[in-house]
Amino acid sequence: MNLTMNIFGLETKLGLEKALSVIKTAGFDSIDYSLEPMLDPKFILNDETKYRAETERIKALADAAGLPITQTHTPFSYQNWKDPVVYEEFILPSIKRSIEISAMLGAKVAVVHPLHHWTYKGHEEEIFERNMVFYRSLIPLCKEYNIKVGIENMFQRELLRGQISFDTCNQIPEFIRYVDTLDSEYMIACLDIGHVGLPVRDDEAWDFIRALGHDRLQALHVHDNDYRNDRHALPYLGKIDWNEITKALGEIDYQGDFTYEVNLNTFASNAMNEEFIPTAMRYAHDVGRHLCALVDRARS
Repeated sequence: MNLTMNIFGLETKLGLEKALSVIKTAGFDSIDYSLEPMLDPKFILNDETKYRAETERIKALADAAGLPITQTHTPFSYQNWKDPVVYEEFILPSIKRSIEISAMLGAKVAVVHPLHHWTYKGHEEEIFERNMVFYRSLIPLCKEYNIKVGIENMFQRELLRGQISFDTCNQIPEFIRYVDTLDSEYMIACLDIGHVGLPVRDDEAWDFIRALGHDRLQALHVHDNDYRNDRHALPYLGKIDWNEITKALGEIDYQGDFTYEVNLNTFASNAMNEEFIPTAMRYAHDVGRHLCALVDRARS
């Protein structure tokens, strides 16, 4: 199983070439590349005349480091989702371009958040229908570029009390419904393990893994938390039971990458001396290798 490291935080801190070197030296197999900077209309990857050359530059650096880009995350923190003009003229074209760029980078999966920028409770069906139109509009691109879209389970904060509550695809039947209704080999589930436990609930991430099963679940966002905040911590630094997670992944014979989506600040904070970051990265690697070995052990 590929052990994949998300690079965005480290790239921001060290620059792309040095970040790649640190990740490679630590022993990771591949990287998850964030396209979140495309939120800025002036960002180079939004420039029609420059995005291809910039994408080729990023891929060449990753290839030279011996770190294939196997997964990406398309931009998602847009501020004007509800504005139909902004959505049609900038947001949707930007997401579509990010899928093209992901394929050019060599990624197998581009994670695309569902549209979920409205109050969820009481609007589940409306949001579902919007997302069916949204994701179906991406399938022709996926076919053209031979890349899969990972649909991610989300959470939101209830506005009145500020409490974390359910959101799109964060209940098992709904997540399954999204993937099965789209009914495309290019539309898969990307389970964000940390997001599962944030709303108050009776089931756990390992229940999602078993319910989604081998065919639907083809990508992961691996991180830990305290069941209170979306900390994006390394496994074993929170309260999630990683024995249960790895057991369930082995039982369904999970074949995707083991992809970290950890916050740089949980193990290589801005206060950390830059010289110590390689040590922190080796620790992150060793934790990931241990978990991958547990998954492989559980397969049989």
